[in-house]
Amino acid sequence: MENEHKFWPPHYLTKYSMAARARLPSVDDGTTVLDVLKAEAKEDYVKGALGPCISIPRLLYGSREDETKNSTAAPEGFDEKDFVTLRYRYHAPKGEFEASKFGKTIIDVSRVPIKSLQTKALNIHRPLTYYCRKDPMRYSVSLFRVNHYLDSFEAYSYRNDARSTQRHCKECYEKKGERAAVAVDDDIQPWLRRFVELVGHEKAQKLLSKAGEFAKLE
Repeated sequence: MENEHKFWPPHYLTKYSMAARARLPSVDDGTTVLDVLKAEAKEDYVKGALGPCISIPRLLYGSREDETKNSTAAPEGFDEKDFVTLRYRYHAPKGEFEASKFGKTIIDVSRVPIKSLQTKALNIHRPLTYYCRKDPMRYSVSLFRVNHYLDSFEAYSYRNDARSTQRHCKECYEKKGERAAVAVDDDIQPWLRRFVELVGHEKAQKLLSKAGEFAKLE
């Protein structure tokens, strides 16, 4: 049983994974993650393989800012410095675990027995040990990917959590930033303009009025 679990959930063949990635819409076309999952669930290769827990590799974006950038990705009335997805463009090498570390998961709890949800998660990156992959998904063939932002040192250090000692280490922060400054990617940046188009400028400003601000921590 233990050996069987090493290969569960099963891997897709690379050709199927790459075909699925080729079907992905652009960031600004309004398609949601749920839309993609529903569409892929109809594909023959998915049967018996698309489990309730989807492992997603992440890519670390560092704190380096592009001072030479002339144009802005923010619509009128918005400041791109309030949004990490617009402010930071430099990232670590894609697929390099040393820099980006462990990925994230999406879990369809409607497909998981209640008993499994009542157990304590030992690892936030793999909360359901039976349903979530033990080995990380390869970045190059993963259906979804997560951008993980280091942000400014002010943002990095203000949280008072279990990692607060490391978060107040400026040297640690700068070392992470150096690892995540090897390439540039703007794929995610159209999201804000598309959001404004979908909900309207006035509503978008209201919904995003606190973007870039830090909540007061007790």
